[in-house]
Amino acid sequence: MRAIEVNLVKDTYKVLYSDIQQGIQTIQPKSINGRKIAIISDEGAANDNLDVLKKALSDFSIETIEIILPPGEKNKELMVVGNIIDKILSKKFERGDLIIGLGGGVIGDLSGFVAGIVHRGVRFINIPTTLLAQVDSSIGGKTGVNSKYGKNLIGCFKQPELVICDINSLSTLPKRDLLAGYSELVKHALIGDAELFSFLQDNVKNIFNDYSVLQEAIYRSALVKADIVMKDTHEKNIRAHLNLGHTYGHAIESYYKYDGRLLHGEAISIGIIMAFKTSFSLGLCTTDQLHIVEDHFNKIGLLTDLKSLNGKKILPEKIIDLMKSDKKVTNGSINLVLPKEIGSVEIRNDVNESVILDVLHETFNH
Repeated sequence: MRAIEVNLVKDTYKVLYSDIQQGIQTIQPKSINGRKIAIISDEGAANDNLDVLKKALSDFSIETIEIILPPGEKNKELMVVGNIIDKILSKKFERGDLIIGLGGGVIGDLSGFVAGIVHRGVRFINIPTTLLAQVDSSIGGKTGVNSKYGKNLIGCFKQPELVICDINSLSTLPKRDLLAGYSELVKHALIGDAELFSFLQDNVKNIFNDYSVLQEAIYRSALVKADIVMKDTHEKNIRAHLNLGHTYGHAIESYYKYDGRLLHGEAISIGIIMAFKTSFSLGLCTTDQLHIVEDHFNKIGLLTDLKSLNGKKILPEKIIDLMKSDKKVTNGSINLVLPKEIGSVEIRNDVNESVILDVLHETFNH
């Protein structure tokens, strides 16, 4: 059983790479000192993993409350949070009880947020069942929901007690979901591990067919994320590097109102290419680096533009407005994480809007 230990000033927890049964067996009795466990999941993750989880929990002789939601980003809103809290409090859920999130990034963000605010904070275990969640959103304690003003604008930091990443849960994922997760996996290589990017380049044709290769990639990608989180728990400085592609990507997602046409990871893969194009325009990275990354994305099947999406023409000026609503804006300036080379990035808040507009025009009207 491989593990990454995330050591923070106030919290230490393990990210385990094991099956759900083995992972649950490592839970310390103090983590389940209450009488109830609330399992928050969605229909897809529950269909594939809930029975296994409940069987693993049966050793603890504890009452479970199941909250199964429809799939999708639409769950990330305050009304859903309120409904979940109403349900668990109606079952006399107490401060000593435990919440388990079973699902992808949406479920992790939602259940972590509920765990952070109900009774002013209860214990939380995250069992991410998508590639995106296993490499990215399950590590670091960011939780939250969306607002009409933008993505993840309402939330808190809530570190889990434990994260269990079961690669078997990925076997039922559609290729589109695997690719959406891969965009965050490769993002970690691009911001902090050039050797991992070389490994991904070498395995571009078989990464989704060979689980030993995929497990290695997940572990190494998660190490980049964990290392950054340990250095900067609350995103005061270098943790912002993890936002490569996100300022553009979040604005695109917001434009489409999270309607399912574009998955989060798809918006991020487009956003990463836009960040490389911005960087090239400013002379920060070379055209070779841009083309290497674009070529890798094309080979594995990641989106690099919006050509495949039908619909009305996107106005770049509207995207600029949405970028200015992003929570990463400081004093009205758009903060962009821009690559200097593969494996190294920097944060810039002085990029002229005309440069951003040129990149937007090229992406949307290509």
